[in-house]
Amino acid sequence: MNLEIGAIIKNLRTQHKITQDQLATFLGVTPQAISRWEAGNGYPDIETLPSIANFFSVSTDELLGMNRTEKEKRRDEIYLEMQKQAESGEDNEETILTARKYVAEFPSDERIQMNLADSICRAYMWNENPDLDILEEAEKLYLTLIDTTKDSEFRYELLESLSSLYAVGYKDNFKVEQTLRKLPTMAYCREQVGSSMSSMMKSNLGRTQDYIEKLTDSLGTVLEDYIINSIPNDSSMWDEKIAMFEKVISLYEFVFGDNMLFYHNRVAGLYRVIATYKVAQRKYDDTLSYLEKMCYHIQKGSDVKSGDKYTSHFMNTMTYPYPEEVQPFGKFHALIVHNDAWYVLNGKLNQDRYDPIREMPRFKKIVDSLEQIAH
Repeated sequence: MNLEIGAIIKNLRTQHKITQDQLATFLGVTPQAISRWEAGNGYPDIETLPSIANFFSVSTDELLGMNRTEKEKRRDEIYLEMQKQAESGEDNEETILTARKYVAEFPSDERIQMNLADSICRAYMWNENPDLDILEEAEKLYLTLIDTTKDSEFRYELLESLSSLYAVGYKDNFKVEQTLRKLPTMAYCREQVGSSMSSMMKSNLGRTQDYIEKLTDSLGTVLEDYIINSIPNDSSMWDEKIAMFEKVISLYEFVFGDNMLFYHNRVAGLYRVIATYKVAQRKYDDTLSYLEKMCYHIQKGSDVKSGDKYTSHFMNTMTYPYPEEVQPFGKFHALIVHNDAWYVLNGKLNQDRYDPIREMPRFKKIVDSLEQIAH
């Protein structure tokens, strides 16, 4: 018997967020037996190994530690390629074929299966008249994973993706609403309830700050989207919309202070949006001022490192990224293919709208600064 089997069982159980009691109930053994195995003080009966492997959707070879290092290394390589592809946004038949090959290599890996569904959606969902027969495969993958996963957090990710598929690909409001009903309401989310408990017990300030951060993040995102897409975009409304965006920026400044860390990038995006209104109004000095502010925040955001701490009164127990918020594939920043500076240079500032100011020295300086930051 491989001496690592206890550690492997513990690792699998932790990854799937399964308690010793839950595993013991499934296997028909005592929780103490699970504890002994994980501590290396005993081993499961050989007849039990297939049941354990089946429970965690792995092979018995993996459970026994055979070729585990090589397989995990290959899995990490696939995760990295998946992240790169997701960031590129250039999905097509070739990338879908690659996603299928990944599934063939790791047929029981839920996230690799989700990647196939995501790849299909990114390639076809946004077409003006999407092929629903093709999208049906993605829908079935999402639904199967939602029904079979033991990881509630992962199930919520899947539900979000399925909602997007129904909204954009199928344009089916009823299915969107039915899917959303499977997500927890804000009133009963763990952040809200945990924050209330912390306030009553005068303990765990970090939990309350985590809740404030998530509320601010959600509110800021929804407000930005609402201002852009739901408020009429005729020119008579532009100044009012600009004032609204500046209030959203003030929200971020109020909560996060000067040391915004990740939220420098969010504020940079808002300044860039304001600049699009200013250049349309032919207020070119104002346009350049907002682009300079955007550039400042992109630079500040690019300097952020994992483990940096917020300093405002509302965030001073928090670091970035938070332990539970580290990239789902176990890495941070290493998976980012292009940063915000690259996207702004290659997808925004090269737009025709900026032609009237393209040769101005201030605009060229902005471009030069972004080119130094971009990767």
